[in-house]
Amino acid sequence: MHPPTEVGFFRDSSGYMDITQAASAQNASLYQIRHANRMSFGFCRSPLWVRIPLSQAPSGGSWVLEITAPWMDYIDLYLPGPDGGWRKQSTGLQQPLADNRQGIFALKAPVDTPRTGYGYLRLQSVLSLNAGLRIWSNTAFEVNNSTNTFFYGLLFGVMGAMVLINLLVLATTHDQAYLMYILYLVSIMAHQFCLQGQVLFLPTSIWHLVPVISLVVASCTLFFGAGFCRVFLNVKKNARLADYLLRGYQAASVVLFILALTGQIWWGTWLVHSLAMVGPLIGIYAGFMALARGFRPARFYLVAWIVLLFGAMSWGAWSMGMNFLVPLPRELITIAAALESVLLSLALADRIGVIQREHSILAQRERRYRQLSTTDELSGLYNSRYFRSKLTSEIIHAHEMGHPLGLILLDVDDFKRFNDTYGHTEGDRVLSTLGKLMKSAVRPADSPCRYGGDEFAILLPGADNRASLDVCNRISEALARCVFLPGDGAREVVTVSLGIAQLQPGDDAHTLLRRADQALYQAKNQGKNQTVESSA
Repeated sequence: MHPPTEVGFFRDSSGYMDITQAASAQNASLYQIRHANRMSFGFCRSPLWVRIPLSQAPSGGSWVLEITAPWMDYIDLYLPGPDGGWRKQSTGLQQPLADNRQGIFALKAPVDTPRTGYGYLRLQSVLSLNAGLRIWSNTAFEVNNSTNTFFYGLLFGVMGAMVLINLLVLATTHDQAYLMYILYLVSIMAHQFCLQGQVLFLPTSIWHLVPVISLVVASCTLFFGAGFCRVFLNVKKNARLADYLLRGYQAASVVLFILALTGQIWWGTWLVHSLAMVGPLIGIYAGFMALARGFRPARFYLVAWIVLLFGAMSWGAWSMGMNFLVPLPRELITIAAALESVLLSLALADRIGVIQREHSILAQRERRYRQLSTTDELSGLYNSRYFRSKLTSEIIHAHEMGHPLGLILLDVDDFKRFNDTYGHTEGDRVLSTLGKLMKSAVRPADSPCRYGGDEFAILLPGADNRASLDVCNRISEALARCVFLPGDGAREVVTVSLGIAQLQPGDDAHTLLRRADQALYQAKNQGKNQTVESSA
């Protein structure tokens, strides 16, 4: 590449100057000399004439002049011909070459173009008037095109991979943040196509619509970027002011969309530049506010937006010719966009991890609250509420399936005397011990419950009288081996009385419970510390 090291330029405020006037000796003093290959006049509708010393072109053979501008309506190159006249070549959005090299504004100089004197370039655009110039040999130009194709293919491949990965996540999570991320990323990819010139791969017949397409794509990028920020950071909760700002930002993006569709390119361009400057700052503010509220995934989000802001600033410096202190490549904005896509994907993954941890904590709390609502704290058994509900459901299930169902009621013998003698603390120790013994004496499918103060119940699905009796014996024998030491050298052995009832056809909760209670009452009357089976 041979970037011109010296160019002359001036703005044709009249808009009517032709090549004869532009190249005349009397107008030579109008050209301002600049030792750089980029001209920038911001939003200027006047044509720009550029004078290029042909001595800067590569020697030998033909050469190519590349105009590195995202969009340019009219590009006319005038080179001296062998007969002393001017040979004109043209390209641009409004006058594309029939054999255009898609994806780039480039004009090929004839082989016999002299290497002395000047060539003249006329540029005109309804958008910002800024352009860089590159002069290539044919071979170098082809190599550069291949390198750019590979480079941009790599960057867009990264962003495309992020889209596909997060589409799969969206399909499984149905998380709105992933939807907004995908829409934003697709929009920013399309926006980069416009910024870097890949939009010129579109058929030349619709090149005149490129400014409209670019503004429409930009409006979508800004709208979905703000939407992603709102959803991802939950700004309604974490940054209320940012939520209002982002809503306004999305409204301005809709205005930009309308301006583009109605052909108001001039005003749309001013608006998109303004929004592009303000948007990242709002996003970064929202990220800091969310991070201050303890939203840890905002870390990746902030880095992503700071990277994009740096890329956008470098693009602005490049496009406006302001990067003379620290030369930055125009590709930096696309590199920043690709890096941002990866960082935002990491932020989403971190957010999912946070959400899953929160859900796990909530599930644990829910299980704990459910357990507390159905469990007796002292004995560790199910409580009376659970027992009554479970009794009804087990009776219905047993009747439907034709399975047996056993019910045991037990009561601590002389528990009032024990409490009065040794106190309620020691009495609670007895109940707690009994609860542990009952849980160890039953199957996992059984439901041991604390039915009342010192009364307990056990539901035994699928158990007949024999199985129920075995449970009673295990409890009585285990309790008999326990010696309580309530104090003052006392040693106490506690016993229980038990009543068993078996579900009969036509039984409901009331009748089954009544028969078990009658069996328990009979065990008490017969001397306690025994088990009685209810008669059918």
